[in-house]
Amino acid sequence: MSPSPHELRRARPDDAGFLAWVVLAATRSHCPRGFFDLLVPESDSERLGLIEELVLQEKPSWWHWSLFWIATRAGEPAAALSGFDPTRIASAHLAVPEALAARGIGGERLAAGFARCAPLVACFHDAAPGAWIVESVATRPEARGAGLAGALLDRVLEEGREAGYALSQLTIFIGNTPAQRVYESRGFRIGAEKRSAAFEAAIGAPGLAQMNCSLS
Repeated sequence: MSPSPHELRRARPDDAGFLAWVVLAATRSHCPRGFFDLLVPESDSERLGLIEELVLQEKPSWWHWSLFWIATRAGEPAAALSGFDPTRIASAHLAVPEALAARGIGGERLAAGFARCAPLVACFHDAAPGAWIVESVATRPEARGAGLAGALLDRVLEEGREAGYALSQLTIFIGNTPAQRVYESRGFRIGAEKRSAAFEAAIGAPGLAQMNCSLS
């Protein structure tokens, strides 16, 4: 029997560097910029350091390592995503300023960063009560096309189902057709969209779409 081309496992704290890359790539989607580019415009090094701070924060938020599943190829992390109940973890609105403060970013610099992010925040969708959220989906460029995102999605949806959740939700950039097709193949459908000219000017996509999938 030939070995499986990939394996799935839970993330560990020592995956923090890879998970920081995943989060940054996921927030950019198919566009040149994303949330963390606007928040910390200086360099990828600064952005990745901040995200790693979030990944390793003591109190879990959206980006905590414990929420992630990783797909490996030849033993190396190649793709990842997270699944969680947002009511059971720290709010991103609290986690991000705390991580920025830990890296010496506050005051006017913090205020300017959040001002740049305002067009994105205006297009965020609220999660439905009791929804199981899928977030931070990304695959290394050299590993794309091997079905890793789909395999991870199957695993995290099953995790939500086993935990008793009846609905899963995720958010995509409008226009990310390849990602939308993967999600639709697992039963997700667009339920709402938020578009704005300010979002498109800042990011390069028209806005954000929220997708829903029944787990029952």
